[in-house]
Amino acid sequence: MRTRKLLTVLALIPALAWTLFPLLWILTASFKTELSLYAKPPQWIFSPILENYKRVLFNIPFFEYLTNSLLIATGTTLGSLVLGTLAAYGFSRTRFWGSQALRFLILVTRMVPRMTLVVPYYLMMLKIGMLDTYTGLIIAYISFAMPFSIWLLIGFFDDVPLEVEEAALVDGCTPVGTLVRVVIPIAAPGLAVAAIFAFLVSWNEFLFALILSGVHSKTLPVVIAGLTTDLGPLYGEMSAAAVMVMLPNVLMTLVLQRYVVKGLTLGAVKG
Repeated sequence: MRTRKLLTVLALIPALAWTLFPLLWILTASFKTELSLYAKPPQWIFSPILENYKRVLFNIPFFEYLTNSLLIATGTTLGSLVLGTLAAYGFSRTRFWGSQALRFLILVTRMVPRMTLVVPYYLMMLKIGMLDTYTGLIIAYISFAMPFSIWLLIGFFDDVPLEVEEAALVDGCTPVGTLVRVVIPIAAPGLAVAAIFAFLVSWNEFLFALILSGVHSKTLPVVIAGLTTDLGPLYGEMSAAAVMVMLPNVLMTLVLQRYVVKGLTLGAVKG
């Protein structure tokens, strides 16, 4: 058993190093001067500076863009959870002709390349007057997050025993009350995973934010890409901004990690 654990650890070390090395590079670059950034060979021992963070925080309206990203990500998360929960619960509890095929078609929409949707979404938002608005971006991002949320939550709702819901109904709970008070707490791990996914979809998305946003709804990924001058990209400022953009993702995952572990098993209750 010890040998097996040791071999597992040794096998995971290269994968972990491969995954964490880009993050380490960005973190160290955010504390380097321009001279240190372009040094060959790369400098791993250097005197850290905070100038990159100061320039990002005070030379551009960083907090305005941060507010935009938070509002859009929060709206996307809440919208996809509410709509995804209702749709997934309906699929789980209602059987009709073609329901299985419709489930599959919902998942297939995740396979459509987003690049092919840019022009249709742009024309649609232009037609209804939602370019450069929070609502326009939230609608677009919900359409990306909902298929995965529905597909994931169907599995959790299928694992909730019908007897639990019937007992709640016998005790006088309404169908909506049963969903909110009984089913959703049991399926909380799935909701946590769906929430993290929806948040990351909107928080990190660049292409649609670039096309559909403007002066008023610009998000942080677009701002980071714009940190450049005639002489080239400002890698120090880009790295500092990237580190700050990653922090909400890390914090959200740490807060919900106990649910995520359960959520990855695709169901906490076996009926």
